[in-house]
Amino acid sequence: MVEDLHLLPVDQLSYVEQLFQEVAAGQVLCLVACRQRQLVPAAAEMISRAASGGLLEVWDLGPLSREEAAQLLGEHPDADEICRQAMGNPQYLKVLGAHGRTGAEAVTAVLGELACLDSEALAVLQAAAVLGEPFHPELLAAVTGQETAASARVLDALTRLDLLRPAEPAPHLGIRHRAVSEVVYERLEPSRRTDLHRRADAALAQQAVPVSRRARHIAAAADPDRPEHVTVLIAAARSILYSSPTVAAGYLKAALPLLREGQDHRHEAQVLLARAQLMTGDASEGRELLDALRSAMSGRPDEATALADSSRLERRLGRYTEAGALARTGLAVLADKDVVIAAALHTELADHAYDLQQYEASREHADTAAAIAHRHLDRVGEARALAQAALGYLFTGDLSTAQARVAAAAELVDSSSDTALLTNLEASVQLGLSEGMLGRLLDADRHLTRASTLSQRTGQTYVEPQILTVLANARLRSGNLDGALATLERIILLREGVVSPAEEAVGAMVRAEILFWRDGPGDLEEAEASAARALAVCGDTPTAWAVTVRCFHAELVLRTGDPARARWLLLEAAGGAELPRLTAWRKPRWCDTLAQASLASGDRAAVTRWAELAERSVEQLPSPGRKGFSLRARMRAHAALGEIEAALQKAVEAFSDFSLSGERVEACVTLLAAAELSLNAGRTHGVADWLDGAAVLADQCRSARLLGDVSRRRSRLADLSGTTDALPSLTAREREIAELASTGMTNAGIATALFLSVRTVETHLRQVYRKLGVSNRAALTRRMLDDTVPRTADTDRDAVPPPRAAGRESRAERTT
Repeated sequence: MVEDLHLLPVDQLSYVEQLFQEVAAGQVLCLVACRQRQLVPAAAEMISRAASGGLLEVWDLGPLSREEAAQLLGEHPDADEICRQAMGNPQYLKVLGAHGRTGAEAVTAVLGELACLDSEALAVLQAAAVLGEPFHPELLAAVTGQETAASARVLDALTRLDLLRPAEPAPHLGIRHRAVSEVVYERLEPSRRTDLHRRADAALAQQAVPVSRRARHIAAAADPDRPEHVTVLIAAARSILYSSPTVAAGYLKAALPLLREGQDHRHEAQVLLARAQLMTGDASEGRELLDALRSAMSGRPDEATALADSSRLERRLGRYTEAGALARTGLAVLADKDVVIAAALHTELADHAYDLQQYEASREHADTAAAIAHRHLDRVGEARALAQAALGYLFTGDLSTAQARVAAAAELVDSSSDTALLTNLEASVQLGLSEGMLGRLLDADRHLTRASTLSQRTGQTYVEPQILTVLANARLRSGNLDGALATLERIILLREGVVSPAEEAVGAMVRAEILFWRDGPGDLEEAEASAARALAVCGDTPTAWAVTVRCFHAELVLRTGDPARARWLLLEAAGGAELPRLTAWRKPRWCDTLAQASLASGDRAAVTRWAELAERSVEQLPSPGRKGFSLRARMRAHAALGEIEAALQKAVEAFSDFSLSGERVEACVTLLAAAELSLNAGRTHGVADWLDGAAVLADQCRSARLLGDVSRRRSRLADLSGTTDALPSLTAREREIAELASTGMTNAGIATALFLSVRTVETHLRQVYRKLGVSNRAALTRRMLDDTVPRTADTDRDAVPPPRAAGRESRAERTT
């Protein structure tokens, strides 16, 4: 075995060639490992000759997969970004993800590559590491102080060793990988590093490059006797504040020690640093800096800006009273001046009023903010204010204006570049939240996903927990349980201290609901624990989000089998019989929950009362998706009175409303409730189709609980119908395909017979195999022959026809 053949001296290659000959002569296994880029021509020619003669089989090792890379990195907060940069190279993964001793072996391997370099080559490589970006050879020569010709010879040698590689645009060069560059840079003596950074800055200054390219060198070697260094650092921080707030904060921290109290730019640097720390989630340091600033900024032009940032920070920490007071102080400082910062302050007050459920005040502040932002051509700020105003209008009963405001905000966001959107990522969060409440789940997912991508790319982590929480809720409602849970898991990887109380509580409750519906091993216990954490965070907070969390907790209690306690908890959370703490938009859902709890408790009069309150709320505010809850509440009221036909008709209407708004879980729950009503009344007509539709939705949601409910009702249906159906878990379409497959028909033949694609047939067969626990067609055929007995015909022809689940069509429709 020969490891690192590329490092073997040329005069020793003959020994390896002799080893190859032993392979030809007898039963000898020869394993050779090398980096092809670093092979000398003689070694490359030797390997090529051995391979062409059949002595060697050449393997190119590919990159590690994402899963394999995760085994090396463990629970690293930046795992995705490190995997992307390392490109599957295990050595680079270890270096970039090093913490403690994790990357020691990989670092040693990189240092081993440097051992053969002479002092001149090592000096050039160190200068390249300090530059930290692709460089022109003449720039590197200026930094090292070498003659251009001598420098070129060294660069050629380093390129042959694959420590440097050509980069765009030619003739630029760069170190092979960032991981190698980091190892070289970290091993530099402090004095040598400072000297190289100052040389680099001087060379770049002569070339009149943008300040952003000089700033990193000045930050590493700032000179107190050169005032222009402060100017460059602040200008560079200002230019990258939103695209790279962590880097900007580093520049500002380097600049502040060079400025004395009262000196020009000091306050500006402090305000910019506080904002950078706010965006990176460093709430504690940002708050301390802003507190110190406010006492020293009275009467300064940037006082209102600092107050707006302080208000935003206090709100994120859950200090709503303080946040509102700071925003009002900021407006008082402006004294009605028509400046763009006034829009941010009015937006803060709109958020403050919304948290306190003062929706008329919220929409007034939001409309004012939108008008100011529009006058100052701040399209992203205008979008955020419009989206916030939409909720104010929604919760005060003006649905048409709410929809118009959201549509206008969406147009502004969609037409904004990423660079513009980065200045106010909360605009996308607010838009996604408002779209979700108006039943536009796909649009909400799209805008929130874009915001999440920008947040991760730039390091604006302060807003990411809020993005992920709202996005997870939208995905839960649309039935994407796996996606919703994965979205919430990303919050755990963020640094502690960046999640606000609202995000923590709402996220924990959303997680509880996801786990309840998923219903894997241990999921129910974890769901109850997550709901308990959400309640603990809420405490006695009277805000809208806290009320919502308490209501969801009551619903979870109902679903886990305690209707009496659930009703008591929900009434306590909502403030009593008329649910005064809930808006007309929120009432239908919780009226339906109260109707269900009352029906389970045998209180028929209460069921009707809750159905009536739900209907009055929908009449006041006919929002998409809300009507479904009122219709389902009325379904329960009819059922309580024994009016099964009327109850089933309301179920059809509720299912239709939930389907149109994309709420798969609620649509499935409605079908199951209707099937249960029918079975309880001894009716069987159409129930199989209802359950087929529910099974399709439950399977789309990947909900074991809903699939289990479908299976149990199929068993009840089989008992009630007098049939023996051993295949209750299959949908009608899956049963149809399974029957044809058991006759020996090919996938192509089934596809032709049913007017489907072959891929669709294959997908259905995989589901059939999974549900029946078989692995091939032979086993499927035996199961179908042994277990399937035809169902008896239904005789109840006057019942309400069942709704058709999304994705199913009649044979006549398929033929057409």
